[in-house]
Amino acid sequence: MISEKQFKKLMNSLKSIETKLDVLVSLQKASMPKTKIPPEEETILKLCDGKHTIEDMARETGKKSSYVRKILTELRKKGAIVSRRSEGKVIHRKV
Repeated sequence: MISEKQFKKLMNSLKSIETKLDVLVSLQKASMPKTKIPPEEETILKLCDGKHTIEDMARETGKKSSYVRKILTELRKKGAIVSRRSEGKVIHRKV
């Protein structure tokens, strides 16, 4: 078991790593050609704020969760979003 001090140090290190990864993703995106985002994907992209879950997006757009997952996969492939697990749920954020 680790002490509270060790835990805080670990969490700070993880936040630092996450920040560095975000910078790398941003740099990668900047070097990529602009990809056209169709309107149906743009609707989902607007909800990629790091707070909305797939279920939230489905509810707000009136689409099925499976459809939202498909669009999120396309957006990830295009480098428009990053997805990561946080506090037991997957969050999606624009790059």
